[in-house]
Amino acid sequence: MTMSSASSVPTTGGEFMYADLRLLGPLEVVGSRGSVSFAGGRRRSVFALLALRPGRLVSRSSLIDALWGDDAPATATKTLQGHIAQVRKALSGAGLGGVLVTREPGYVLEVDPAQVDTHRFAEHVRAGCAALDRGDGAEAHVRLEAGLALWRGDPLADCAVAGWAVAELTRLCEARALAEEQTVTALLMAGRHADAVGEIERLVGRYPSRERLWELLMVALHRSGRQADALRTYRRVRSVLVEEFGVEPGPELRRLEAAVLAGEPDVATYLPRPPAGRRRELSLADSRCARP
Repeated sequence: MTMSSASSVPTTGGEFMYADLRLLGPLEVVGSRGSVSFAGGRRRSVFALLALRPGRLVSRSSLIDALWGDDAPATATKTLQGHIAQVRKALSGAGLGGVLVTREPGYVLEVDPAQVDTHRFAEHVRAGCAALDRGDGAEAHVRLEAGLALWRGDPLADCAVAGWAVAELTRLCEARALAEEQTVTALLMAGRHADAVGEIERLVGRYPSRERLWELLMVALHRSGRQADALRTYRRVRSVLVEEFGVEPGPELRRLEAAVLAGEPDVATYLPRPPAGRRRELSLADSRCARP
């Protein structure tokens, strides 16, 4: 099995079963007898919550929190049990009978993590980052692009969730944004500076507060012989950060501007590091998975 596709693999119970669970976009679930059709948004959300933690126990209280938040009705436990019964029926019709197991104090979705696209995405990203660490920009780009190709839109776009699940979806969005940053880093490492410029321009439109992307854009422009455009990019990002977010550019951006102005040779080999510290909260707040 490749990391980009699901097939028959052992479940956590030891049996072989075909399953393809796609969470990186609207929920899609495919078994050996076709796609699963969940009758009702709440049932779709119940399955999605279990699929976020494949092979792991998810308690009833955790499911209730993620389904209703602070507005859980007095009948939440009974309602959840009814949804579980209907989800099992839908799964059985697609050849996935028996994968949703009751295990006190909750339920387990007995599938291999490799059958879930979130896991395959993470594996591609790990392989891509390992290639970057080896200095292999071409291989890193291939692996990161393969992971990003699994995304079809906002994660679980058609599922209403609350509580811990919202934090999990935010984490997935951040992982996607970081993978996109690493993808353009790979382009620069591979010497594809002009390609990197076009890709980064698209990304700064989606993630305007991510300073590392702006740093990468300045580097790509400078390496393409466009020093004046690199300096204009600094003025542009400063305007965006001040007007939209009320902050000045961070120290890395300021140092990069000074290096470009001075014509320092280090700019030719400079690759910004992943963001940390000062801008993390701002980055998380702006890490939406889509922006018009």
